[in-house]
Amino acid sequence: MNIWLIQDGEPLPFIDAGAREMRCCTLAKELAAKGHDVLWWASTFDYSRKKHYFYGPTTLEVSANLRLRLLHGPGYLTNQSLKRYLHQRAIASAFASEAGALTPPDLIVGNIPFPELAEQAVLLGKKWSIPVVVFVEDCWPDIYLSMFPGFLRSAVRLLFRTEFQRIKRVFSLATSIIAVSNTYLSWALNYAGRSKSDKDEMLPLGYPSPIQTENRSPGESILSKLHIPSDQMLVTFVGGFGYSYDLETVVKAAKVLDSLGVKGVQFLLVGDGDQGLALRAMARGLNNLKFSGWLDQGSIHAVLGVSSVAIAAYHERATQTLPYKPFEYMAAGLPIISSLKGELSDLIETEKIGVCYRSGDVDSLVSMIQWLLAHPEARLQMGQRSRRLFNEQFSAEVIYPRAVKHLENIVAAYKGLGEQNAK
Repeated sequence: MNIWLIQDGEPLPFIDAGAREMRCCTLAKELAAKGHDVLWWASTFDYSRKKHYFYGPTTLEVSANLRLRLLHGPGYLTNQSLKRYLHQRAIASAFASEAGALTPPDLIVGNIPFPELAEQAVLLGKKWSIPVVVFVEDCWPDIYLSMFPGFLRSAVRLLFRTEFQRIKRVFSLATSIIAVSNTYLSWALNYAGRSKSDKDEMLPLGYPSPIQTENRSPGESILSKLHIPSDQMLVTFVGGFGYSYDLETVVKAAKVLDSLGVKGVQFLLVGDGDQGLALRAMARGLNNLKFSGWLDQGSIHAVLGVSSVAIAAYHERATQTLPYKPFEYMAAGLPIISSLKGELSDLIETEKIGVCYRSGDVDSLVSMIQWLLAHPEARLQMGQRSRRLFNEQFSAEVIYPRAVKHLENIVAAYKGLGEQNAK
């Protein structure tokens, strides 16, 4: 098959060897490994570090049957900004102009939360009479609503009515919807105005299995540079310091533990982002909380390998349900402390792979930290169950062959329908 993947916003390990491999990258590699010709449309802008890889449209030959086409946009400095919207509009416009002049592929795979690009994908699918699959990784633009109190949401929906109309158009024209959680799938089908069919599926994001090693030296070396004692219960967060995360509560919990004289606990926040400066100011003077800044993928694996617990610290207004973070933590065999409600909390409690606390509730988080500190054997067992569950259900090696098979079935069914109509 000739397949187009449209995803602007993931790291690009083909360019930056230390970048984290995420969904589209894993899917592209899996499709290429199965012999399909893949063209991945993205942009020249690195959204995590807010800088350009290149300063003009660029095509890269990754392998014999995998190419990257990087469209150029202006970029932006913060995620919640007009410039981000203008960047996404520019990329969508460039895609529509360039893609429309090419030979149609057998299948286009769009992505939400990039509705402008997804809209161009379904419009091309309609024009060319080819199937379009839309992956759902976020409830966009409903996330706008979560930023405002309930009494203002009708006004916000009216203000962003073109975005809500766009998302309805995307899902109603999509041949198939694949969502990373059941909650997201129901949300998308509601916009599509239909019930679930055999063309729709829930496929968790999963995570590539890291190479397991008993060598703790790389991780211990990083901790040494950060002046983190190796005999501490290390509670690690990995990710961007963005709108969805409640890292203020983590800093406050560290302050409470420090004031109580609790020994043996160390927090490490790996990453950076819009809240970075404010969080560092809040944490000034704390010895039990450190910031590493951005780390490459190998260093992240090394740090998680010497961590005791991983924290998924989400804001109460976060719309995520089964995001990347817990799967990355599970891949490292770590128990998870999470504030995210819904499918993730159900998974953690049912499978006994961690503990949950209330978002924004410092006392709740402090209580969970102290319990884990006092129960090292329970911590170890949670981590073992976490790794086992990952291997059985959430590794990329389990999930992405299913994704490829689903896409192959969509194309086969579409071609079969076309042949029937031709008779």
